[in-house]
Amino acid sequence: MKDDEKDIELKNVTVKIRKAIILQDINFYAQHGEILAIIGGSGAGKTTALRVLTAQIKPNEGEVYLAGYNVIKEKEKLEEIMGYVPQLEEVSAYPEFSALKNAYYFGKMYDLPKNQIETRARQILEILGFETEEMMKKPIRELSGGEKKRVSICIGLINNPKVLLLDEPTTGLDAHLRIEVLNYLRNLNKRLGVTICIVSHDLETADFCDRIVILDRGKVVVFGQPSEFLKDLPNNGRCVRVKFKFLTVEGQNKIEKIKSLKYVLNIGRNTLKIFPKTGKYNLGELIEELYAIGLEPSELTEVDANFSDYFRLLSQGAFGEKKDIFDVDFM
Repeated sequence: MKDDEKDIELKNVTVKIRKAIILQDINFYAQHGEILAIIGGSGAGKTTALRVLTAQIKPNEGEVYLAGYNVIKEKEKLEEIMGYVPQLEEVSAYPEFSALKNAYYFGKMYDLPKNQIETRARQILEILGFETEEMMKKPIRELSGGEKKRVSICIGLINNPKVLLLDEPTTGLDAHLRIEVLNYLRNLNKRLGVTICIVSHDLETADFCDRIVILDRGKVVVFGQPSEFLKDLPNNGRCVRVKFKFLTVEGQNKIEKIKSLKYVLNIGRNTLKIFPKTGKYNLGELIEELYAIGLEPSELTEVDANFSDYFRLLSQGAFGEKKDIFDVDFM
């Protein structure tokens, strides 16, 4: 693969602040047109990685590239190639202005013509679900949290960047709004062809991305494509979700001892995901085995595992030694 096919790349990057090592020899990349997630808990180094990408911090060692440009040596190119969406909408938008007026104000900062700004803003806002003139012209302060976030995304894209960087775009949103924003980002990625980098502490973000990197205490612990990791699970991640009216810890321990099962993962109140050792599981046989140990399931459904399932199993030692990895949100 040629380096010029990569829109985001960190090569052997180390960042030290005084004697503390914040990032230690990290490597990851995203190819053109991909969505990359940088995921980590508090203190993992994800914010520092973002600041390195935006040239706010110069690494002590290593190289950083956006859209083929060296971020340190060609910093002046960032305004042209990069869009940035901060965590707080208050930082990136004027609440008394409408979505269109905000887009116009920020577009003028790039010396864009008025008609070009409006055409671009309307295109992006329509993709982001602003279907009426009323929504586009309503003051930001009157919009919902999810709508405000979408306006800040529009502003980040107004200069038609090659790479869009977003800092915790789903923070503070309800579960359904988080999924909504991630779906909109995926749609923007497909419609506009923009490469996207999402910094997040939510593992659910991985399921909307082409490539992920997980940082822990300044080091890369996982990097790759989520779909490839799921292939490490039995039956390529196809499993059975089982609900019970009531399930005790002792009951789950009994299930984990069933010889035909590889992994048992608690995913919620009285609910498990069960992974057979090999092949597709026979639901009838599973029901019989559960009845044999005195447990009566109320619902069984064949489902696909997600990356959160894989990561939890990884941290629990399912694929080798138990890993001392940070706590993250499993939404």
